Amino acid sequence: MKKIFLTCLIALTASGYSQIYVGEKCKITFFSETKLENIDATNTVTKPVFNAKTGDFAIKASQNAFAFKSSFMQEHYNENYVESEKFPYATFKGKVKEAIDFTKDDIYDVTMIGTLDMHGVELPRTIKGTIIVNNGTIIMDAKFDIKVAEHKIKVPSLYVEKIAENVQVTFHTEMKPLKK
Repeated sequence: MKKIFLTCLIALTASGYSQIYVGEKCKITFFSETKLENIDATNTVTKPVFNAKTGDFAIKASQNAFAFKSSFMQEHYNENYVESEKFPYATFKGKVKEAIDFTKDDIYDVTMIGTLDMHGVELPRTIKGTIIVNNGTIIMDAKFDIKVAEHKIKVPSLYVEKIAENVQVTFHTEMKPLKK
């Protein structure tokens, strides 16, 4: 997995440092809503990489970095659901479909097409979101759903009414140019 991410980073930086942006602030949340219980968690330690020249984007999120309100929920998430010892990271590698002028401050609706690898299952994803270019900073926002079963995450029958089939993911990052 480390080799794959390093390869992505090298590929993203191959066209020159001036177009490479790294997430200084990043927040990934997920939310599972059911009649019995809502579950949410937040990861704020992930550092995505974006090549403004090519539109290539890569992110590698540690499953252990998701913080829950309850340590019990966090333990079950890591041990029983995402099996973070076996599958420590969720990754996304994709490309922004639209051509954007990153020298001009503006708000852009975008579509990112790529592959989400979670729990050892790689699936193609099309994610709609927003890019804001503001004074040299690139801000990305997106909201999308993940079907738990598609990534072969098993929910014990005892908890099936406490975990939604679709988990809502919200992504926000503020990216600055990579310094040499």
